[in-house]
Amino acid sequence: MYQVNLLPWRRLAQRRRCAFWLRIFVLQLALMLAAMAVVFVLMSYQQTQRHEALSALSRQQAALVERYQQLQQAMARLAHLTAQADQQGKNQAHNRRYLQLLQQFSVILPAPMWLTSLESNAQNITLRGLSRRYGAVIQFEQQLAALPLLQRCRLADVVQRQDGLFSFTLMAQWGLNG
Repeated sequence: MYQVNLLPWRRLAQRRRCAFWLRIFVLQLALMLAAMAVVFVLMSYQQTQRHEALSALSRQQAALVERYQQLQQAMARLAHLTAQADQQGKNQAHNRRYLQLLQQFSVILPAPMWLTSLESNAQNITLRGLSRRYGAVIQFEQQLAALPLLQRCRLADVVQRQDGLFSFTLMAQWGLNG
């Protein structure tokens, strides 16, 4: 029988196996490095996308903050103008009532009487005047009580002076209905 020396064949097979496993290991290492590179690129891309989204959101927030501040300023301006218009309306209504009251005074004021003082605020009015006759003062008080602009009209004081004239003070509430 032939004798064959298998030792060189074994060494060759062992080298081939070793080279095969070395290639497999290098291939695994290369695949891992490639996978890590892909993961790194994807993470870098995601980070860039997130940074861009954050920048866009920051710009949006700045624009919204600016709009909000403009809206707040406009609302404050509107509130101020509304308050001003309300006050102007109240003043005009007060002035109309006052004018109407003065026009009615000129109609109902008896001939032997004249007013010397007219003081008013938002709720009350005080009239001071002089008259030659006490009856004219009473008549004027009754006519004032009949006016729709005045409520609770009362004669507060009547004094006859040394010159014979009657000095009187009338008080009433006004401006409550209108």
